[in-house]
Amino acid sequence: MNQKIIILSTLLLAHILLFLSFVRYPGTFWPVFTVTLAILIFLSVKTGTLHFRKITISHLLYILISAILLYVLSYIGIEGIKWIYPALFEDMERFYDVVEPVKAWHFISLVFVVIPGEEIYWRGYIQQQLKRYKKGDTILIATILYATAHLYSDAYLLVAAAIGGGVAWGWLYEKTKNFWVPLLSHILFDLLILVFIPLL
Repeated sequence: MNQKIIILSTLLLAHILLFLSFVRYPGTFWPVFTVTLAILIFLSVKTGTLHFRKITISHLLYILISAILLYVLSYIGIEGIKWIYPALFEDMERFYDVVEPVKAWHFISLVFVVIPGEEIYWRGYIQQQLKRYKKGDTILIATILYATAHLYSDAYLLVAAAIGGGVAWGWLYEKTKNFWVPLLSHILFDLLILVFIPLL
């Protein structure tokens, strides 16, 4: 099958599955979302390749600095929204009530399925496949595609976070050529924002 058709098909499937996760079945968000990312992992690994290397000191610095910087930017953004447009923050709080990880298996899914699934599919597969057909900033294109998939959440702060994270993690992968770096940065960022120093 033509590779372009495969890429477009996986993008369509990703949007359908994320629509089901965010809109159609919000009451069962975690089971549906976990299955969604598991499917995207399967499709990505089956049709793409990932580059893993030994983690160096410089890689650890990239991971720590990027996760902390994204956390600080998220904090500034949320505090600014509270002050400028409180209704938007209230929408985010309502969304968080639906997607907040509360059970032990939610956190297991987050670390071992959801975050790896997002990185494997959006950075490891889509961003890398775009290089075959597009010269220039494939990070930005992959980030836009990643962010649009979050529109179904109806939480515009989440879309903004997806843009910031997508650029950072996409750049980290291209800079280091080591999939561990964006993956561990994403995991650390999510643990900071959801568990260790929650912003909502």
